Amino acid sequence: MGNLPAFSDGINGCEIVRIGYKSFRQADMNGGAYLISLNIAHMDVLVVGGGEVATRKVQGLPESPASLTVVAPEVSDGLVEYLSVNDSFSRILRRGFEASDLTGCDLVFAATSDPPTNSEISRLAHRLGILVNNVSDSSESSFANVATVNRGTVTIGVSSKSKAPGFSKAISRLIEEMLPADIDRVLVLAAEVRSKALSSGHSAGSLDWKKVLDSRVFEFIRLGDLAQAEESLEQCLS
Repeated sequence: MGNLPAFSDGINGCEIVRIGYKSFRQADMNGGAYLISLNIAHMDVLVVGGGEVATRKVQGLPESPASLTVVAPEVSDGLVEYLSVNDSFSRILRRGFEASDLTGCDLVFAATSDPPTNSEISRLAHRLGILVNNVSDSSESSFANVATVNRGTVTIGVSSKSKAPGFSKAISRLIEEMLPADIDRVLVLAAEVRSKALSSGHSAGSLDWKKVLDSRVFEFIRLGDLAQAEESLEQCLS
């Protein structure tokens, strides 16, 4: 950690590690997980590591960030190939991590095979107020990836609070099998009906989504009868 001042206190069974002017509480994700949808389109992302885990983190990014930097002495062929199609916003630095790599970053994955290095990256990122995911220790992470189900503009996240990622993936597959194939089209049409309802003086919560799911809207969309589908949605207005 260089010459950065650091000391720790014990509070409620958790260790508070203070580094410089920033601090973070080392604790697991129990009760502290807050699922959000993060727009990374304008974020500068740093991935430290070039192995299998780092590759999964890069491939799991939902869209192209403003920039993506991978720092690692060795980078897998799979990751190089994946990034080659996105070279307009990505770069690879084939060397070890340096603290200056964090400059200007918004999101960091500490994904090396060396836990102490990941810990150092995590602590430095916390000090700078940067969101960080430490693949070696979730208690040193400010966020964790969740298993996702994507169906067009519909995204569902499943989290086990970093306890069993495989379980989350299994649950997400079950949800994916249960989702109607037309759910994205229903969402688009429902958004239009909701917009019209708002302009007509209805409240933001005027569309009863339980009624939508129980209505015949999916049937009408499958039949290609969008007018009937829209009428069915309008009947769901409370």
